[in-house]
Amino acid sequence: MDVNILNVIEQSANKRLVLKIIYTEKDGTSEGWRYVEPYSFSNDDGETALFAWDRFKNGIRRFTIRRINQAEVSNDHFVPRYPIKI
Repeated sequence: MDVNILNVIEQSANKRLVLKIIYTEKDGTSEGWRYVEPYSFSNDDGETALFAWDRFKNGIRRFTIRRINQAEVSNDHFVPRYPIKI
């Protein structure tokens, strides 16, 4: 697990700034930059994941941390839709 990516996610959540991620799907494809609002982590069967609101898909999504290739904090603020537990 990339500690730097976790730190970027935490910074984004704490500052209420949209998180930009490059994510690889299970089938190996990537949609490019995805803009998400980070809310919480889960740990299922030893695999850490991020629950975040995907702004383009207009819904909550689960992102496996090991498949997040890049993460950056944007300058766009968001108003939380759910309690942030990061």
